[in-house]
Amino acid sequence: MHNEPEDMSDERRRKNLFVLATSSFLRGAHSTIYNVIWQPFALSLGASMPTVGLLTSLGGMNGLFTTLAQSLGGWLADRVGCKPFILAASFVMIAAYGFFMLASLSMRWSWLLMGIVFFGLSSLSRPALSSMTAESAKSDQQGRMFSLMMFAWIVPGIIAPSAGGWLAERWGYAVVFVILMAIEVLALVLVWRYLYERRHLWNEVHPSEMGRAFLRSFIPQKGLEWFFIANAADAFFWGMGWGLINGLLKDGQNFTVVQLGIMASVMSLTWAVVQLPVGRILDRYSAKKLLVISEGLGAPIMAITMLHPTFPVMVALQVPMAILAAIWVPGVNAYLARAVKASERTESFGRLNMFRGIIAFPASWIGGLLYARWGFRAPLGATLIGIFVVLAILIFRVHDPKDETEQNSLK
Repeated sequence: MHNEPEDMSDERRRKNLFVLATSSFLRGAHSTIYNVIWQPFALSLGASMPTVGLLTSLGGMNGLFTTLAQSLGGWLADRVGCKPFILAASFVMIAAYGFFMLASLSMRWSWLLMGIVFFGLSSLSRPALSSMTAESAKSDQQGRMFSLMMFAWIVPGIIAPSAGGWLAERWGYAVVFVILMAIEVLALVLVWRYLYERRHLWNEVHPSEMGRAFLRSFIPQKGLEWFFIANAADAFFWGMGWGLINGLLKDGQNFTVVQLGIMASVMSLTWAVVQLPVGRILDRYSAKKLLVISEGLGAPIMAITMLHPTFPVMVALQVPMAILAAIWVPGVNAYLARAVKASERTESFGRLNMFRGIIAFPASWIGGLLYARWGFRAPLGATLIGIFVVLAILIFRVHDPKDETEQNSLK
């Protein structure tokens, strides 16, 4: 295990973590609303499910532009500093919401293409945020701090998605996007004014090195090959089915946006309750074992969704889904933070996200095509099969870095 250099005062650490958690809360407020309304919004403008899948593949969670932004953002942040990329991401996010607002006012889904590209590019801050969380936390508290950031992000989702769905149906999507834009402006001001950045290394950036770093991102990091492959497979298979779940339920099962918001609120409430205890568990136990548990929970969730996609059942499924997510996201971050040197951490987060995204970006488009050809169960069935593939990789090929460190210390 690689310990974080102790060159930041405890007071500065606490202030940074407070700023990061508060900005995470604000971004969680607008992100949880966006996640609920975007696919129904695109469908309301006349886009088909394959088109929604294609747009998601371009700028969704593991979309093409999402992936490219994180690769270069992670490498540059290790050399320039993290704060500039966090600020730049806010500006790009604000622009994305502006394009979505134009699409709503003009009733032309073609504006969504520009919006989704900018939305994907806003992810360039993800490696920087993960790295700043790790460096602001003490080495024996990183699991808890990653969970704290996720907790702050998810708490507003207890109310925000239901409120966003209600506002969208009552006042229209344009009003909602104005509100989301205003929330991101608050996060931008907070980070610009109060976040402390300890690295100012502009003179160390060379274009040739940046090109080589970009090419490296297409290859799993040495010693972590199967961990990278497991993450990429997980993103691909889940992207085909669950990545389109709001659109699938809206188009295939006639769910309302308000119902989708209620589902998201139930998930957020459960997630908020379990996230901090999960962080304490991560600091004490194997990250690999927790990732196996998280992935395994997906199988019954997917099977039940395929067989009984009614509103009461889908609401109930948000509870195990929240537990799954609460374990997986900080589990992946903690695993990687333990496995690499502190000086390489931001680039490693970027490389993981890049490799995962390059493999996974067409998943939602493929899922949309499966839905158009064979119906509601087809993309979810593909996800169910993929879950067992990922479980096999995690169990038989991925080794926990904490376990390896302990073994080496005994030699």
